[in-house]
Amino acid sequence: MDLLKRMIEGYDQQKAMDAINEKDYWQDVIRATQNQLIMQEELSGIEIHADIPCAVVYIGTIKGLIPVHEFIANQKNHVNTLEDLKDEKKMNKSYQFLRSMMGQKIAFLIKGYDRKENLFTASRKEALVAMQKLTEEELAHKEKTMAVVRNVNPYRAIVDIGGVSATLSAVEYQHGWTDDITDHLQVGDHLVVKIINIDKEKGRVEVSRKALIPNPWEKIDLRDKCEYSCEITGVRERGCYFRLKTQNGYVDGFMRHPRHEVLNRGDKALVKILNIDKEKQRIFGLYVRPLKVS
Repeated sequence: MDLLKRMIEGYDQQKAMDAINEKDYWQDVIRATQNQLIMQEELSGIEIHADIPCAVVYIGTIKGLIPVHEFIANQKNHVNTLEDLKDEKKMNKSYQFLRSMMGQKIAFLIKGYDRKENLFTASRKEALVAMQKLTEEELAHKEKTMAVVRNVNPYRAIVDIGGVSATLSAVEYQHGWTDDITDHLQVGDHLVVKIINIDKEKGRVEVSRKALIPNPWEKIDLRDKCEYSCEITGVRERGCYFRLKTQNGYVDGFMRHPRHEVLNRGDKALVKILNIDKEKQRIFGLYVRPLKVS
């Protein structure tokens, strides 16, 4: 312990103890193997072993390989078995999927290890199946759950709710208009959602974030024939969507294109409210003039 008593500027005793007592990650690997524990680590690379693409993960300093046929859980047109390795189209599609998951945390079950080579093999597919079984048993008993974004485009996000992929459409993200959900979500984001539909025959699950957020229309404080500042949230052929601030959050309305102005998403403007339909939760407005942002 004489090493710890030296006078060193910036010295931190806990960090010094961690450096001296380096963790044995093999304890984690062996425990996970014996108890069939689902592990989660970042996908850090793709390597070819015996002509088979393998996802690379690490538990500490111990390298893990997940063969491509053990990575995807029974998806059509992907490599699901050793026989599928002969199908070039399936191989290409599965390889692209591996690449799309790079840098994300993935779940896996350890299937075997070699201490001499400092290596273990694992299966993401078996981990997803186990997680899916547990999740399906729980879905019927709870309305909301944690979700992690795995893929996102302007119209929808694909989220994981525990080995089960679910769809969060843009219209279910928030109350009002969402022009592009990628403005709000990116891969890896965590959010709480409500399960709104389960189709077991088609294997589809739909979720909503909007269902868990108070609806600003319940106590809307805007008035007809009055003018308000707004932000343009979407531009379409027939007109523009705009967002208004209220006491209980934001609501969206629609107006036709102004005759002498070209509006873009993100612009600030003054709008006059022509009609508020509380029953249908719709607002129709008239463009007055642009607003300068200081």
